[in-house]
Amino acid sequence: RDSSWPMDPFARLPIGNSSASSSREPPLEDDTSIDDILKLIEDGPGARDQDVEELLQSLQPKEGSPFLAPSAAPGTPGSMKSLILDEEAEAQELDIPYDLPDPRRNLPPEIVPVPFIMVARFDLCCELDLKEVAFSIRHAEYNPRKHTSITVRLLNPRVTALVRHSGRVMLSSSAQSCSEEALKKSAKKVARLVQRAGNPTARFTDYRISSILCKADLGFPVRLDQLATKFRRNALYEPEFFSNCVFRTKKPKCTYLITAGGKVSVSGLRTMDDVREALRRAYFVFREFRT
Repeated sequence: RDSSWPMDPFARLPIGNSSASSSREPPLEDDTSIDDILKLIEDGPGARDQDVEELLQSLQPKEGSPFLAPSAAPGTPGSMKSLILDEEAEAQELDIPYDLPDPRRNLPPEIVPVPFIMVARFDLCCELDLKEVAFSIRHAEYNPRKHTSITVRLLNPRVTALVRHSGRVMLSSSAQSCSEEALKKSAKKVARLVQRAGNPTARFTDYRISSILCKADLGFPVRLDQLATKFRRNALYEPEFFSNCVFRTKKPKCTYLITAGGKVSVSGLRTMDDVREALRRAYFVFREFRT
């Protein structure tokens, strides 16, 4: 082994003022500035302000540096102008009608909305002991581990009622097997069953149809991706999670569920006249994206 080989393995590295570093290229200007700043920090608060300003000035990026931003500095007139232009472009891009326009045309006669589910609700005006009510009604189901309400099923007509502890009752039924008059009679029957179950103060009040779910066939397929792109404030379309498009409007306040094949279901309206009006407004919008 050569005796000239140093025992310290780090002796040959160009660190500090070693002789090995003298044969290499001199350090860059930026490294020199950083070394000066470190020396200034070590010196403490006794350093001169002029030295600090000179060192900070030396750290500014040189001309042609990739760190120089092409845009103007914040607060300058150029940057404010670009910011205003960006806001105007964004506002123009988002200038989408939040509500559907009035087409001033009638719905084609072949487009007929068909109701398939009706939802109603009323109030008993009293709090209930759900366990006592469930033991008193034959067709009642109550499992507090799964649901906090009682499920009452009527057979003629087929109506399902959810009775809550607060006295609120919600009923749902198929529109093909139950009319609005029959649904109201079923609601009165549920109220009478609750009265006989140990709640004589229960009353049948505030009855109303809360929603009618209707379906219709547009007669043409719809490009859901283009519809969701144009009406971003109204449409919710995530094909990776759900294949249909959820389209909501504020006036009339309802929800459309649109399939790619042209099937539409409307929910959230209380009368069939409102359903026809909502479908009349939406039909001509959906027709723009037919394939």
